[in-house]
Amino acid sequence: MNILLNYKHPPERLSEAFKTLGHQVFWNIWEMKKIKEYKIDAILFETKLILKKEIKFLILSLWSQRHRVVRISWCVDWPNVGASAWKMEALQRLPLLDIFASHDTHGLQSKKMKIVYLPNAAWTSKYNLRDRTLQEMRDPAFYYWDVSFLGNLDHLAYPEHRPRVEFLESLAKILEQEKINYRFCDSRFMSYEEQVELIQRSRINLNVGCAADGQGEKSRGLPERCYGIPACGGFLLSEERLNAEKDFSIGTEIVVFKDLKDCFEKIRYYLNNFGEARKIAENSYWRVHSQHTYLHRAETLINLIKNLNLRS
Repeated sequence: MNILLNYKHPPERLSEAFKTLGHQVFWNIWEMKKIKEYKIDAILFETKLILKKEIKFLILSLWSQRHRVVRISWCVDWPNVGASAWKMEALQRLPLLDIFASHDTHGLQSKKMKIVYLPNAAWTSKYNLRDRTLQEMRDPAFYYWDVSFLGNLDHLAYPEHRPRVEFLESLAKILEQEKINYRFCDSRFMSYEEQVELIQRSRINLNVGCAADGQGEKSRGLPERCYGIPACGGFLLSEERLNAEKDFSIGTEIVVFKDLKDCFEKIRYYLNNFGEARKIAENSYWRVHSQHTYLHRAETLINLIKNLNLRS
């Protein structure tokens, strides 16, 4: 199958997954003549891009519909898609897409396109055990850090991360008082090797905040780190997200907290119950590698395309 990925930047994760499954991948082509020449079967549009370049998208969408090219968008930014509400409303009411997949389908409804729950995933070619083993990570002496966080910490350039930064600053004060060592890092300035090292050398890895959180509306979906951390064998302590129970078993594959107080209490509990934490981490590791990788997501998208059968 020939898949076109119309994204602002090359979506390496998806491209790699589609190629692994044996499909041919093209990137950022908007000329109908070329799309026809390359015999494109489906176009996967970046949601933020089509809501900002609506005229360009509209022309290609209508052409694709006439030529039976499947039109898909996978949104991992809902509800904070960065576009006017009327544009999102129009996207749901008009026949501009065949499939709209999202990590959070709450509030989405349409008679013109198929809406599919499709959560984030682990990029396992980057986030994996590497040269370590789960057995090795059962040794308490293996760890350098009690608590860590990896993610965007620039709340000035990215205001949606302000609640995250404020939460971590408050937590840091408590951890320092309790003499619990921690490391909170901006992952944008770390190599994949450095990120995996921090995940694996931390007894507890936190998930706090999500770029998809809109103004006053919290996304229900889990961010990518909730899959990448377990993929490396790390123990994950995540803030509550309503869709967490769709992807993991709460308490045996993922641990969640309600607020700052609950977060600290669970940090203290799992530092004192290391064996239990490692059992949960290993359960989560196997769940991610069996169900929540980008290869699994690409397989789902391919099956959705095949089931539409627009060319028949």
